[in-house]
Amino acid sequence: MIFDVNRYRKYLLYILCLVPVLGHGDCEPSLKMMIGQMIMTGFHGNGAGQNEADLKIVESQVRRGIIGGVILFDIDLHGLQKRGIAPGEIHNHVFSSNIKNVNQVKALNERLQNAAGGGLFIAIDQEGGAVQRLKPAHGFASTPAAADMAHDSIETYKIAYDLGRRLHELGFNMNFAPVLDVNVNPDCPVIGKRGRSFSDNPKLVVRFAGAFGRGLNDAGLAYSFKHFPGHGSSTMDSHKGITDITNTWREYELEPYRVLAAKNPRGAMVMVGHIINRNIDDVPASLSPRTIGMLRDMGFDGVVVSDCMNMGAISNQYGRRDAIFRAINAGNDLLVFSNNLIYDAYTGDDVYAIIVDLVNSGEIKKSRIRESYRRIMKLKKSIGLKQR
Repeated sequence: MIFDVNRYRKYLLYILCLVPVLGHGDCEPSLKMMIGQMIMTGFHGNGAGQNEADLKIVESQVRRGIIGGVILFDIDLHGLQKRGIAPGEIHNHVFSSNIKNVNQVKALNERLQNAAGGGLFIAIDQEGGAVQRLKPAHGFASTPAAADMAHDSIETYKIAYDLGRRLHELGFNMNFAPVLDVNVNPDCPVIGKRGRSFSDNPKLVVRFAGAFGRGLNDAGLAYSFKHFPGHGSSTMDSHKGITDITNTWREYELEPYRVLAAKNPRGAMVMVGHIINRNIDDVPASLSPRTIGMLRDMGFDGVVVSDCMNMGAISNQYGRRDAIFRAINAGNDLLVFSNNLIYDAYTGDDVYAIIVDLVNSGEIKKSRIRESYRRIMKLKKSIGLKQR
């Protein structure tokens, strides 16, 4: 008797889909695997002896597919708060979280990527200027602030490309930059005063932020336009609590997104801020289907990533389960828990369990998870990461 493989192909594929180890290719990954890809967390430990027990916990989460990404920080803000110390009053090496020096960071990233089998997002906030987790004090080259780069777009591209190559060599594959916020309010405590905006002219923001994003991506990194729908007019810091921009926000703050994000450039995400604009919705943008719907209506089909879900604007107002329920149903694809302002080594496990429960209860549709998974996998593929 001759066995006809083609005749029984669909039955063979069905059997293979029942085997988790072989559940790839033509088979849809398990729902739980998809959920894990939607979670990114910070952690404690540097791979050089500091907080090794905590590092092993996150390493286990990565290996089990509980989380699909990690983000590194240079200072343990939670540790400082417990001691009543302001960040500016300490030496970074005393209260460091993940970053000690160049060789240590590279080894740490390799260790985490190996745990994932090659498909892990490893992210950093390295905008330049006031927002640099990799500082010269630890042996890293400095990057100028956005405000200081807004002179020559070719030079801006070169700066970003050089930065991207250095990050790539260290094992990073994602940078949460550039800022698309228009400098509406130069006294904004988190944008204008820190030199994080390229300009008060949206056309110049488009020019220089676009060049910065291209430079990062040409160097092999995913990157993020932020903070939709515009944080540059705010008068408060969303890290600390509710930030209402209803009376200060301007329509032209959307222009950089209409021009840049709508084109779906390779490797680009959009980060949605925890800011309230009651002209659009009465909840923070990151939890607002209307706000994220505006972004989708512009034509953006890439990954929408939340700003840190531990920030005061969210954590002070919403319980974790409610915030996750709202964020995913609003349209966020990737949820970031920096685990720095508030710390728990098991954050990844907790968030994962909450999402699984929300799906099982029907509060989040399975189709919503599949939609996010598709976008995340497309982004990972675009930067050469292994599909999981």
